[in-house]
Amino acid sequence: LINENRLSVVDPKARKFLEEQMEAFLFGDGGAMPEGYVPAK
Repeated sequence: LINENRLSVVDPKARKFLEEQMEAFLFGDGGAMPEGYVPAK
């Protein structure tokens, strides 16, 4: 997520986004896919 979205880990907004995505991935619906993601067939 950091590379795909070009996030800075020192940016509070980016850290909040990462925290939300981490919780969604581990405990929820799986989180957001990177823009342009195509699953392997």
